[in-house]
Amino acid sequence: MLIGAAAIAVTLVTGTFLALPRVIGSDRWRAIATPLASIIGSGFLVTVPILRDLSGAWAILPMAGLLILAYLIGSAIRHNIRHVEPIFEDHTAPLGLSSLERLSHLVLAFAYFVSVTYYLVLFASFALKPFGIVDETAVKIVVTICLALIGVVGFTRGFSAVERVEVYTVSLKLAIIAGLIAGLAVFGLGELATGTVSTIPGHFETKNVPVFLGLLIVVQGFETSRFLGNAYDTEMRATTMKQAQILAGIIYLAFFLAMIPLLGNDVTGGGIAAIVDMLAPVSLVLPALIMIGALASQSSAAIADTLGAGGLVHDVTGGRVRVNYAYPLIAVIAAIITWETDIYSLITLASRCFALFYALQCLIACFSAVRRHEPWHAAGYGLLALTCAAVVAFGAPVEGG
Repeated sequence: MLIGAAAIAVTLVTGTFLALPRVIGSDRWRAIATPLASIIGSGFLVTVPILRDLSGAWAILPMAGLLILAYLIGSAIRHNIRHVEPIFEDHTAPLGLSSLERLSHLVLAFAYFVSVTYYLVLFASFALKPFGIVDETAVKIVVTICLALIGVVGFTRGFSAVERVEVYTVSLKLAIIAGLIAGLAVFGLGELATGTVSTIPGHFETKNVPVFLGLLIVVQGFETSRFLGNAYDTEMRATTMKQAQILAGIIYLAFFLAMIPLLGNDVTGGGIAAIVDMLAPVSLVLPALIMIGALASQSSAAIADTLGAGGLVHDVTGGRVRVNYAYPLIAVIAAIITWETDIYSLITLASRCFALFYALQCLIACFSAVRRHEPWHAAGYGLLALTCAAVVAFGAPVEGG
């Protein structure tokens, strides 16, 4: 009872604070909310059960590694915001740099196609969970219906209204996460007080490194700050991206730490929605909260990436494909991806697509640093480009998912 009460109270208090006009109306908060919404969109839903199976009680360590890698990649994109964008805008960029930039946008457009599929598969998995439906075909049917709606609505009406409520969605999500962490903290303290804390042993196997690399998608999203130039100035985007990544890292690690006492719980259904079963023994409130958060965050993330993909298709085709015509195209390609993959392969495919975009952006930052006579930065960005290339080449799905 106390656990549920604490979770609800913290959710309400956090939600009320984030809904205050001075918070919602803050340009800085809106600039933070856009990348933050993507970074913490799905990680809580999939990483805990996956990393628990791969590393036991040490699950927090590979999660920390992914967050550090994402932060370093973010530093390359922040370099590009500050130093590369201006030379593109005044048309003084070398041809090679411009070509890399156009190629990276094309890669990102396809990455968004995959991520729309990924978010909708998560949405369908959690939507069907209360009904005890874990059948993969049923999930794919729901996703296909959602994609058909996205294609039709995007073609006929657009998504401008949905786009405007993004800041409210991320506020709801953060409030729910705060409530979850509070409830888990109360549970963990109770376990410590009674001496009944139990978990599973921690372990690390080098054969799992490709699987860890294949989870890069769960910390993806910070790159959205790169494309907010029409709304915020250069320094605002670079600074708020960094703040969003730090805040997301703190939230992820706090959640993983709070979940340690539950890592030993058996989950009957397994699958991508196993986090619900892991939370069930603690309180009826926590699974309900995570279900609400999952449905809200995955639907909004799917729409956000559809918007991003539509805009990029319009840009990379030189305006020849109108944005409203891009939405049915996105829906068709995403539907094909849905039926040709399973969720674990989809996570890896999405990670590889975004890793390729990151590799190109790190390469751009490397060349820019060379032009700016910053050899140490150039070497660092070059190493990051190679790391991202390794994700593309070696990222692997969870076996037996």
